[in-house]
Amino acid sequence: MHLHTPQVHVPGYWLANLDGVYRYLHDHVKKGVAHDIGVSSCSRPLRALEYPQREAATRLLIIGGTHGHEPGTVAGVMNLVSLLERGEDLSGEKAAALLELLRKVHLFVLPVLNPDGRAVCPDSFVGMAVDTCAVYASGLTKDGAILPYDADSDEPCYFLDPKDALFVGGQFNGAGIAINRRRTLDPVDAVEVDSLLRFAMDKDLDAVLDLHACGYNFSFQVRSHEAPYWPVMRNWQKRAETLFAERGSPLHPLHGDGNPPTPPPFFFNSSVFHQRAKLMWIAFEGRQGYLGNPSFMPQPDHRTIIDDYLTAMRVFVELGVEGQYARANAETFRTR
Repeated sequence: MHLHTPQVHVPGYWLANLDGVYRYLHDHVKKGVAHDIGVSSCSRPLRALEYPQREAATRLLIIGGTHGHEPGTVAGVMNLVSLLERGEDLSGEKAAALLELLRKVHLFVLPVLNPDGRAVCPDSFVGMAVDTCAVYASGLTKDGAILPYDADSDEPCYFLDPKDALFVGGQFNGAGIAINRRRTLDPVDAVEVDSLLRFAMDKDLDAVLDLHACGYNFSFQVRSHEAPYWPVMRNWQKRAETLFAERGSPLHPLHGDGNPPTPPPFFFNSSVFHQRAKLMWIAFEGRQGYLGNPSFMPQPDHRTIIDDYLTAMRVFVELGVEGQYARANAETFRTR
């Protein structure tokens, strides 16, 4: 059964529509080097961009669209691409501090990791109910019931057989494999994640920023990483708090921090890439702009959500320029 995906009106700078993203990458990318790194489970292209900088010691990767129901992550990355290509984002804002930092790093960008999930979800949830987003996040069983969303579960749904579903939600790829949940580190079942891992393995990356979206802004302590990384993440939080406060945008405390932080009971992509590519993986949750809980207030508009993501990117790149990721990587992996 095909479910109709609502078409919502969004500002021109909110580029999250999958067809629109592909058109932009084809028509407007001139400075970046395009890499077709694979295809999704439904044969949609996975297209990464590379922005080399001579003499840049720091090599970073920024990912959008891991989950298809998180359109702001794609819109945020596409505004970053515009900044790299034109010197201004899609609304014409300069973001001078971020752009200056970007000139000091060798950057890779993947706007949409999970195009299958992005293709079946609305282009924005701003002003919608959180329950609406939950349907598109999870999917529907054959009797029309929502699949229980796994955000706070110790045993998430790792696979939803498309034959047993009316609709497969954005946390899965088109084959029904959870794009960011697994019981073991190997094998990597989602072809999209496996393609990105193969691409990343020989790039000598220092760190990855993986963008997500929920009701409010926060980042995770790197609970699957070793002790040298924990203070780096606390540095990220401290700097981000200052920048978010300057903009009047709320930032919640660092999620999962502790002495030591307690690792999750299953594995995210962060564990796979950290262990195999020997890098630091940071996950940041921006805002969806949906309604239904006091913690979602104040409700952001599309512009504010974009600025939240660009602010998170600024801190991420800044710590990379300072060598904080490289030092933690060296301290962790040189003894192995």
